[in-house]
Parts: sequence; structure tokens; C-alpha cells
Amino acid sequence: MNSKMSYLIRTIGHLHLRGSQLRPVFRTATRTYRLGINRHNSAIQNANLRRFLLNVLHLRPESPLRLLSQGMPVYSKGDAIIQEQNTTKTLLDEHVQSFSSAVDPLEDRRVTEENLGMKSERSQSQQFFDDLQKCMSPCDVLDLVSKSSVSLKYCSSCFTTMWMLIKKQSEDQKRYEKHLMVEHPSFLPLCQHLMQESQIMWRDDLVYSLHAVLKLGVPQNTKLVQTLLRVCQERLNEFDDRCLSVLATSVETMECCRNVDALQAGLQLLVEQRILKISNIFSLQTIMKCIGKDAPFSLKRKFENRILKELDHLTSANAQHMFKTLAVMNHCSVPILDACSNKIIENIHGMPFWHLIHILRSCSILKYYNVLLFSAIANYVTSAIYLWNTKQVVLFLSAFEGVHFQPVELMDILAEKVTSHPESLNLKDILTVLRVYSLLNYVPKSQTQEFLESLNTALNKYRASISNVDLLKAVYSFCILAYLPQPAISQLLQEDNLNEILRAEGQIKEQNEMMLHFVNVCLELDGPSSFPKPTAVFISKSKWIQTGKKCFPSMKQMILLMHQMFNEWPFSVLLHLLSVVAQDTPEASWK
Repeated sequence: MNSKMSYLIRTIGHLHLRGSQLRPVFRTATRTYRLGINRHNSAIQNANLRRFLLNVLHLRPESPLRLLSQGMPVYSKGDAIIQEQNTTKTLLDEHVQSFSSAVDPLEDRRVTEENLGMKSERSQSQQFFDDLQKCMSPCDVLDLVSKSSVSLKYCSSCFTTMWMLIKKQSEDQKRYEKHLMVEHPSFLPLCQHLMQESQIMWRDDLVYSLHAVLKLGVPQNTKLVQTLLRVCQERLNEFDDRCLSVLATSVETMECCRNVDALQAGLQLLVEQRILKISNIFSLQTIMKCIGKDAPFSLKRKFENRILKELDHLTSANAQHMFKTLAVMNHCSVPILDACSNKIIENIHGMPFWHLIHILRSCSILKYYNVLLFSAIANYVTSAIYLWNTKQVVLFLSAFEGVHFQPVELMDILAEKVTSHPESLNLKDILTVLRVYSLLNYVPKSQTQEFLESLNTALNKYRASISNVDLLKAVYSFCILAYLPQPAISQLLQEDNLNEILRAEGQIKEQNEMMLHFVNVCLELDGPSSFPKPTAVFISKSKWIQTGKKCFPSMKQMILLMHQMFNEWPFSVLLHLLSVVAQDTPEASWK
């Protein structure tokens, strides 16, 4: 009786030990199934779970029967422990064999078919993306859509690929490719499918689809665009930083409508709430550039404070992009600009051409003046002059003129190039060079006359095609540089040309009259007798001069004029003009 009781106790211990070893496996399988980490493997996990449960249920009733039927002798206490371990190992091996043998053949066949089906679908998807990368035009993508059975599952990738294919083409080529794309028979079904799938597609696919559709020229008032806008409103809280930046970029270029206004308002509120959590600086800058322009001043200050906290983590690329971002926002933050300037000065070498141009233009918009930054850019451009052609140097000087900075060495280098090769300049370059040198009040110390004569020679080639207003601007700049180009002045002072110049209205007319008056003063003071004098048209129509007598402006008007032109006219010219007017102005005109 005692031997039977001890045998029963050992049997119960075996069952308890075996149950504790199987329980963690069951929990792991259940947790893996519930998480569903890989949605493509959910069918396999479901089948495996059913197989596992089936075998576990079979194991419970078999164990005690098999154990009770074995005639095991009684051993000592130490031998009992060893025997218990061996028995446990034997039982586990038997149940593993039972686990593998208890699988239902029909269930195993169905799982195998599911695995083969998923592998086939995966291979089809991979083949589709391989073919998509080989496409050379939007029509190639649409042809692939019509042939592939899995293409509709990846409609977002199709639209994004079509936009990337024509992104860098010329405007004429873009227009032609878009026309062919719209006429393709597969384009409309693809748009309809995108509209249907917009509610369930991934957030990244949604915002990139909207961006690509707009870039491909689909009208904003179409049902497709309006549907995507409405879905973006509904799922706005799902978007991460990158999605918000892409969405802000898309909405920035759209015209005002109810869906756009609602989306902009929601986007602004969401960004204001998340502004402290946005970790990616580039995404933050993109959002600032897109929605900060029309944002209230309080939101601009929040953007500024957020950037100030990240100043130590700014990269050189972030610093370059920050100038343009603040310029678009029209928000001048001196601490941010100073920090970005220092970062740019440290990494100036190798900086791309257009990045430097955008930095200078942004400084002009923001009225930000940093001599160290401008000097560093000028020195780098001068030291790497072999990298730039004449047109690029002209653009650099135009950008420096916008910030009222005089890069002397760079201006001397360009003057030498113009003197030796005046034919390298087109009409736009000639007008830009004249404007920059005259407004910065600089002429090269050596070969001054040769430089001005080279510019005059280059301008004479375009006198037949130049507009009268551009001709006036060129003559005006020459006069500031104390050079009188006789052929250009003769053409300017013709009656028909003056009539057209003075026919303008508003502020443009006032500017033209001011430049004509300055040209007239220069001719009166410095023009030789052989030069033509102002014609009757100019004398009769200009508000500064009347026929038969000199009609000078009042001193108050003259001071106002000098104040307006202080940054454009050389100081010596202003003093000379003021002295002439003071000598010849009647006493009554001073009041």
C-alpha cells in the first residue's frame, strides 16, 4: 500500500512539473498572436496557434494513463530523484513526438497553401517595384499599372514615381508629359482607386499622394484633391513630424477654399500644440516656412524659442536653411541669425553657389547686416574665383548690392573680366553690372575709363532691342559713374522714346521722371556742347522743368528727394546737386 501511494505521489509530481514547463510556451504563442507585429504573417500565426491548441488538448488526458500503466519499482530517495529526472525527459520526448504526429493533414495542407500564396504575392510585389524603377516616363508607369495585377495596391507609389520622373524636366517637357498622362486610359481608374483607398492607406502614403497629385497638375477643384484634403483633416492627429512637414508643403501652394482653410487652421493648431515635441529640426524648419508666413506673432515667437533651444545642435545645413526660413516668415531673430552666421563662417568652404545667394538675399529681406558674414562670403568667392563663371560673379555682386556691402576685390576681378571680354555679358548682365557699380559707388582704381567704355561698347550692341525704360536705367547708372554715353543718350532723348517713358503711371512714372531729371542735370553740368540737350517733350512734360524758365522744386521737396535717393546716389553728387539748386533757387521756393 505504501509503495502504491509513493508511486501515485511521484506521478502527480511529474504532471505538475510538465505543466509548468508547457505553460510559458502557450503564453508566448498567445501574446505573439495578439500583437500581430507582421500583418503578412498573421495567417501563419493563426494556423500555428490552432495546431498548438489542438496538441495541448490531446496531451492532457494521455499523460496519466500512460504513467499509471508503467510498472516502476521503488528506489531509494537519491535514486528516486535521478529516476524522476529521466522519466521527465522521456515524457517530454514522447510528447514532442506526439505534438508532431497529431497535426491534422488537411490543416497542414491549408497552411502550406497559404504560405505558398503569400510567397507568390510577395514575389509579384517585388517584381512590380522592380519594373516600376525601370519606368522612364509617367506613361510607362500607367502602362505597368494596366498590366500588373498588384498595381492598385501601390497606387501611392505610382503617383509618387510619376512625379519624380518629370520633376527635373523643362517646363515644355513637363507640359507634354502631363498631357500624355491625362490622356492615358489607366489614369482615371488609378485616380478613382486612390480616392477609394485614401481612408485606409498608411499616413505616409496619404500625404505623399496628395503632394504628388498636386505636383502632377491635377486641378485643385477636382473630387480627387478635395477628397484627399478632407481625409487629411480627419486623420490629422495621426501624422508624425515628417507627415506634417510634407502636408504643410502641399497646402502652402494651394489656393484658398473651404477644405484648404480648414486644413490650414487645424495644421496650425496641431503644430502649436506639438511644437515642443518636434525633434527633427529640418521638419520644424519646413513647417515654419510653410505656415509661419501667415501665422500670428505669438506663434512666430514660439517657433523662435523652439529654435533657440536647439542652437547647439544645428548643423551647417540647418544654419543655411534657417536664413531662407526666417525670410519667408518675415521674422528677423538676431540671436538665431548670429548663431547661424557663425556656423556658416566655420563651414563656408565648399558651400554651394545657390545657398550663398539665398543667404545674402534673405539678409536683404530681413534687413540683417553682419559684416563678418558678408566678408567671409566675399573672401571665399574671391579665393575660389576659378569655380564661378561671369554670370555667377554678377549674381554674387547683385546679392551684395542688396545688403549694401562693397566687396572690393570681387568687383575689381569682374571689372578686369568685363574689360577684357565685354562680349561675355548679355543685356541683363550689363544692366546688373551698371546698377551694382553705380549704387555701390565704386569704379576700379585702375583702368576706370577702359571699364566704362567696355560697358558702353557692350550696351551699344543691344540698342536696337533694348526697351526705353531699360535704356533710361542704363544711362542713369552711367551718369552716376560720371560717364556720358553719347549714342545711348541720343537715343534716349528722342521725342517718341520720352513720350513712352513718361506715359507710365503711379510710382513708376515718378521714378522715371526722377531719373530723367538727374540725366538732365548731368548734361547741363558736365555735358560738352556736342552733346544733345533735352528735347521739348522732356521740358514740357517733366514736373521739374518748365518751358521758358527754370522751375526748381522747393527746398522741402529737394531734401525729400535726396532722402529717398541717399542709398542710390553718391554723396558727392548729392552735395553738388544741392549746391546748384541752392544757388539758383528763388528765395520763395525755400519756404
